[in-house]
Amino acid sequence: MEEREEQTQAVSTAFDRDINRLKEMHPSDVAEEIEDRDLNEIRDVLRQFSDEHVAEILTELPQEIQTDLMENMRLDRVSEIIPEMYSDDAADALGQVSPERLQSIMNQLPDQDVEEITNLLEYPEDTAGGIMRTEVHTVLTSMALSEAREAVRRGEEEDQDNALYVYAVDENGRLQGVLRLRDLLFRDLRLKVSAVMINDVRSISVHADQEEIANIFQKYNYLALPVVDDFGKLVGLVTSDDVIDVIQEEATEDMQRMVGLSGEEMVTTPWTRSAKNRIPWLLINLGTAFLAAWVVSMFEDTLIKYAMLAAFLPIVGGMGGNAGAQTLTIVVRSLALGEIEDNEWRRVLVKEITIGVVSGLVIGTAVGLISWLWMGSWVLGGVVCLAMQLNLLAAAMAGVLVPIGLRAVKVDPALASSIMVTTVTDVMGFFLFLSLASLALNFLQL
Repeated sequence: MEEREEQTQAVSTAFDRDINRLKEMHPSDVAEEIEDRDLNEIRDVLRQFSDEHVAEILTELPQEIQTDLMENMRLDRVSEIIPEMYSDDAADALGQVSPERLQSIMNQLPDQDVEEITNLLEYPEDTAGGIMRTEVHTVLTSMALSEAREAVRRGEEEDQDNALYVYAVDENGRLQGVLRLRDLLFRDLRLKVSAVMINDVRSISVHADQEEIANIFQKYNYLALPVVDDFGKLVGLVTSDDVIDVIQEEATEDMQRMVGLSGEEMVTTPWTRSAKNRIPWLLINLGTAFLAAWVVSMFEDTLIKYAMLAAFLPIVGGMGGNAGAQTLTIVVRSLALGEIEDNEWRRVLVKEITIGVVSGLVIGTAVGLISWLWMGSWVLGGVVCLAMQLNLLAAAMAGVLVPIGLRAVKVDPALASSIMVTTVTDVMGFFLFLSLASLALNFLQL
């Protein structure tokens, strides 16, 4: 009995030390420290933190863990944590909660929080409305600066810690301009807001795609941008920290989709969901592999007579695939960043064709010489050289035309483009090499 009590005390002491250590860490570091733990253990840890601190930690945890916590934490605790979060973070945390649980949580929240979260949940998650926060400092254009300053100071429910901009609106809430903090602090307080505000203020539509927003932030280095609805009414604010998450998300999505993944898979994704997402594209890839195999089978007699040709098939196909992947990566990323306009794809195509020709001459010559020295046949060397040159040229063209073509038909250019380009380079490479070899055999003995 005493031994069991000592073990219990030892465990309790270790847990207390762990909590004390976590409390000294930044919320992001705490989230990283506990995200791999069991859900019950995570809940035990979060019970030791204040509601405000839990809100900060929660926003840094993966979406799946946030959802599990919202589903399983005590309802009264959830109703205390949600009001401590920014509206966009609260909407994200509750976005995948079951309808029954969501309704129970909403019934416990203040009416203002319910309205804000409900409005945000109605927007698609990949739009400005889906990533914006509703906490915005606003003043009326008709106010004197003294009134505007007091209005900002009184804004107890707004974002006091990150007052990057103060936006001026009319009586209907329509965005009219932006008020610089230095004007609010140092200009004559008797002046009207309309007299000192910047009228030319850039805003984004609530329906704007998050990738478009990320490109704007990257290009102009904004810290925040106001979001307006179809009537010009100010409804929210997108900040740079939101955009950083979007950039990472979009880059991850593009990389995954280029190899046939869902764009949302993580190492913590259940294996059943991962398998379900991957297998369809692997089956498509299997079909393209059979297409390449069919091309090879067309030259069965040639391969039986000159088995040495088979040794060069993976070289021709593999080099074409690598070259195509290089071009494809550049083009897909440029499309994602908005660097290629609709009328600029021809310029990109000419550039990549030029690179393909030069690369083909260099690589083709090198492969041809190696083949000649290896097999002792200058004819074989010449066939490999020419096939490599033509396949690298085809790879360059496919690397541009495939993603451009997908975009033209309103399909995500990153969606399994690599599978299509690899198919082109394999099929073209095998066909070119074996057909050229067959032609050569009609006149010469290798």
